[in-house]
Order: sequence, then structure tokens, then C-alpha cells
Amino acid sequence: MMKHRIIKLELATVAATAIGLLVVLAVGYLSWPMVKGAPGIAIGTAVAALVAIGMRSRLESPPSIVASAIGSTVACFFAIASAEMLPPGSVQWMLKGGIYGACFGIPVALILGPIGLIVKPSINRPQ
Repeated sequence: MMKHRIIKLELATVAATAIGLLVVLAVGYLSWPMVKGAPGIAIGTAVAALVAIGMRSRLESPPSIVASAIGSTVACFFAIASAEMLPPGSVQWMLKGGIYGACFGIPVALILGPIGLIVKPSINRPQ
């Protein structure tokens, strides 16, 4: 039973991370100056964290907000950095830069995902 919970948690964490990256890629395609540099990383991090927070109320194995945000931060950094090799804000950047970013950000989210299983001790919960 615990194995299924971990798998669901990991999938939800990766989904929130991927959504953060996808939003940055879409915004970057529409307006490159909006995501160039730190603002793009901040957008991806905020979106991933908000998606994870939204998923927490709906799933029995909620994603880790911290892991989603950190994974998206790493993914967005590498996707935005790929604009030095690819035309920034282009479809080529979206596809290749997105894959490049996901190759780094998704593993980070997977490794940090079990952070979501940590539960703060409660006064009402028996030890």
C-alpha cells in the first residue's frame, strides 16, 4: 500500500513540475522578454508550487510542494539557459529547450518527491 502511495505522490510531484515548465515555455514563446532570466524562473517556480498546493486538497497522496517548486526551478533554469544555443522564444526553443530543462528538473523532483511524506507531529495524533 505504501508503494502505491509513493508512486502517486511522485507522479503528482512530477506533474506539478512539468506544468510549471510548460507555462514558462508558453509564456516565453508569446513574449520572450517576460521569461528571460530570473522572472522566468520565478514564474515556473510559483506556478509549480501553486499547482501542487491545488492538488493537495484533491489527492489522497498529495505532491510535495517543495519538490515541485525546486524541480520546476531547475527545469526552467536549464530551459531558459538553452536560449543561448537556440533562437529564444521560438518553437525550436520551446521543444528542445523544454526537453533539455525537463531532463534536469524532472529527476530533481523525483528525488525530492518523498519530502511530501514527511508529516509534522500533531498534538491530537497518538504517537
